[in-house]
Amino acid sequence: MKLSTLSAGFALGKVPVWAQNLPSMPELEDRVLVIIQMFGGNDGLNTIIPADNDLYYSKFRKSLNISKNKTVRLGNSNTYLHPSLNSGPGNGLSGLFKEGKVAILQGVGYPNPNLSHFRSTDIWLSGNVPVADSERLESGWIGSYLSSKGAPGTSDHPDCLNIGSNSSLIFRHNAENFGLAVSDPVQFYESGKDLLTGDSFVDGTSKYASEFNYLLDLSIKSNKYSKVVKDAFDKGKNTKDYSTDGLVSELKLVARLISGGLKTKVYLLNINGFDTHAAQGTTDGKHAALLKSVNDSIAWFMADLKAQNLSKNVIGMTISEFGRRPNENESGGTDHGAAGAMFVFGDEVKGGLYGNNFDFSKLDSNGDFIHQFDYRAVYDEILYKWMGGSDTAIKTVLQKRYTHIQGGILNDYLTTGSPLATEVPSKNTVFPNPTTDGFITLNLNLAQPDTISLFQTTLSGQRLSVFQNIPLLAGSHSFPVQLKLGSGNYILEVLGRKTREAFRIIWI
Repeated sequence: MKLSTLSAGFALGKVPVWAQNLPSMPELEDRVLVIIQMFGGNDGLNTIIPADNDLYYSKFRKSLNISKNKTVRLGNSNTYLHPSLNSGPGNGLSGLFKEGKVAILQGVGYPNPNLSHFRSTDIWLSGNVPVADSERLESGWIGSYLSSKGAPGTSDHPDCLNIGSNSSLIFRHNAENFGLAVSDPVQFYESGKDLLTGDSFVDGTSKYASEFNYLLDLSIKSNKYSKVVKDAFDKGKNTKDYSTDGLVSELKLVARLISGGLKTKVYLLNINGFDTHAAQGTTDGKHAALLKSVNDSIAWFMADLKAQNLSKNVIGMTISEFGRRPNENESGGTDHGAAGAMFVFGDEVKGGLYGNNFDFSKLDSNGDFIHQFDYRAVYDEILYKWMGGSDTAIKTVLQKRYTHIQGGILNDYLTTGSPLATEVPSKNTVFPNPTTDGFITLNLNLAQPDTISLFQTTLSGQRLSVFQNIPLLAGSHSFPVQLKLGSGNYILEVLGRKTREAFRIIWI
């Protein structure tokens, strides 16, 4: 490609200073996923707030609203956060957003939403939206994926841990269970070492056989892993002075186990109380306290990992079975709704605001918000980029592949799986990153001819065109780009008919 063919919006400049290479990729075996389940149905509208929309105050949330002067504005956007998300180390999720380390997703859900707590929870945990309500969901998306890699209990470390007293559907695949429940590693060790595991599995498909074999399987794995978990707990450390209550103490435990070298791939944590039908509160009260607990827990957790140089190995996300209705109810609360809010956080996340504000003019037949993003698109990207899932494995888990949200919410160089049949393999790069002077080189590798546009987007949502509709032949293309607006965190989006890439760029 000749540089002279580019439009005037393309900035030609000096040869970039190759200050450093792309960030190193965390090894696949070191990567950890942390899932925080907000049970009850979090009120997304009072979490990510359209405070510039008068309908929010005048019609839908006349009493149950967050005053604009109490909210936290996301950059120069028209989107605001609940003030509870601005506390803790580094100002919590608000601070992580400014650092480009949290993706805030608005309007996440699925088609034909089910408003039953337990059914919708199973839908989120399974990664499967059944056609019939009578269809049983017996496998979780994590368990199904791990089953494609081998039988449970074959690794030296537990595959998954639920920090609490019960294992979860998310870690199961039919009769297989890849998860263990741990709340106290010392107690887990003391009970695990005394378990009798000499019994044999019972043949047959009776209810007795199923329950006996399930309990025996748990006993065997508990016996095997109790010392491994305790050793990691004893070896690990925390560098921050966490509180000792609730979710924050559970994430403190996860940080210590990671620090101690435990190779568990997925941790699940739960926080209850989001079913706020009455006395929900606004800037204080029930909902505010729950949001603060989630926010502060994540803030302390990430600060601890960063202090131990472990943060690049961990990504986390929040899930909740549904959002709440746009309208407040007569009890000072909100009822079961549809689309909600989701946070994905970590060093390897493309931080930013994804999706449009909750739209009061586009409600479904039940008067609920219509989802913008299918939650399974997030699962697809995590399985593909973070866990190294193949195209076949992901299709088996999710029934099909899903287009990644706005080019993806995780760094593209993390990709270790097989691309979609219709996608170009991810060999596109930018150098140097970080950049010290705003000059970078973009390398594109196209499997097919395409017409490419390039955009620079701020974390607050401001989008600038670098160039648009440039026809390129199949093959490799390399050209310099001069960023605009000065130092900061940006998303560089490469968009074409057959190409979608996005890179988080840091200009220091």
